[in-house]
Amino acid sequence: MERLPTKAENSGVPAALEDIFRRCSPDLRRYVQKRLRRAGDVADLTQEIFERFIRGDWQARVRNPAAYLFGIASNVVADARMAEHRNVVTYDSEAFQAASESASAGTTTDADTVALQEELTRALEQLPEVHRVALLLTKRDGLSSKEAAQRMGTTEGSVRVYVCEARARLKTLLKQRS
Repeated sequence: MERLPTKAENSGVPAALEDIFRRCSPDLRRYVQKRLRRAGDVADLTQEIFERFIRGDWQARVRNPAAYLFGIASNVVADARMAEHRNVVTYDSEAFQAASESASAGTTTDADTVALQEELTRALEQLPEVHRVALLLTKRDGLSSKEAAQRMGTTEGSVRVYVCEARARLKTLLKQRS
C-alpha cells in the first residue's frame, strides 16, 4: 500500500513555519512588550504578526524570514500605538496655557476657555494622524523627538517634521475660525 506524503513532506512549509515560530517567538514577544504601554496586548499582537506573516508570500520572496517577521512586527506595533492615541482627548498645551493666563488676568470667562479647548480639539482632529500623534507625544506627553520616534516606529527627523507641520496647520485652522 502506497503511503501519501504528509503535508510537511510535500511542501516543507509547516515544518519551516514551526521552526521560524519556535525560534522567533520569545524575541518577538520581548520586542512587542518593550514597545507597548499595555502588556495585555502582547499575546494578541504577536498572534497578529504571525498571521500577517503566514498570509504573505514569505516563502517565495523572503530571504531572511526572521527579519521579515520583525518588519511586520514593527508595523503592527506602530498601528497599535497609533490606535492607543486615537481615542485620547487632546489639546494644544501652549494654546491652553495662553488661554489660562489671559483668563487669570480677567480677560476671558470659563465659557471662553471651554470654547477654546473645544476649538483646539476640533482642529487637532483635522490633522493627519501621524502629525497629531507626533505633536501629542512631544508636547502633551513631554517626550523627546527620539522617544516619540521610537514609539511611533519612525525616525527622529520625521517626528520633528510632523510636529512642525502640525503646529503650522493648527495655527492656520485656528486663525480661520477667529
